[in-house]
Amino acid sequence: MKKILLTIALGLACISAFAQQEYKATVFGAKSDGITDNTGSIQKAVDFISEKGGGTLVFYVGRYITGHIELKSNVTIRLAEAAVLVASPNIYAYKGKSALITAAEGAENVAVVGPGVIEGSADALKASIDAQVAKGYLASAEIPALIDLTGAVNAKVEKVKFWDPAGAWIKGAENVENTVFFKEGKCITPEGKTIKLQK
Repeated sequence: MKKILLTIALGLACISAFAQQEYKATVFGAKSDGITDNTGSIQKAVDFISEKGGGTLVFYVGRYITGHIELKSNVTIRLAEAAVLVASPNIYAYKGKSALITAAEGAENVAVVGPGVIEGSADALKASIDAQVAKGYLASAEIPALIDLTGAVNAKVEKVKFWDPAGAWIKGAENVENTVFFKEGKCITPEGKTIKLQK
């Protein structure tokens, strides 16, 4: 009996250690040059990590441009210090979704954590929407949020700095901790109140 329990315990420990594995975004082809559209490589990384049982996709120093990303179960996106996830200014890069980062239907244990930055490209994205509406390509378009984890179970956003969203900052996250919100160069709450940061 002891042998069986020990085997089970070791198996669970291995699964737990594997699920917490970290993967560098650059290994999947993501470029931190502030020019390359990384949507495909980031989504490929998220899908791979989820299929392997879970883990953390880490972005290190640089600016990573991306369109819509769908988080899958047991995947965390971590933005290291000086890593910036930059929202694409092209409205079509959101594929009609409600936010830059959403969660797959029924996803569990998803998170976006800092201390890095998610930048909303507010002016450029609004200009893209206006241009497409003026040309008649879009009747109208919902301005996407930065993060919408509605429907996910155990969804967390922690220690992320948000900058200039075109729409809402965060929707649907069960736990939002130690985040900082900036708009038009001012530090404000999601409700629009200007606040002063303590040094």
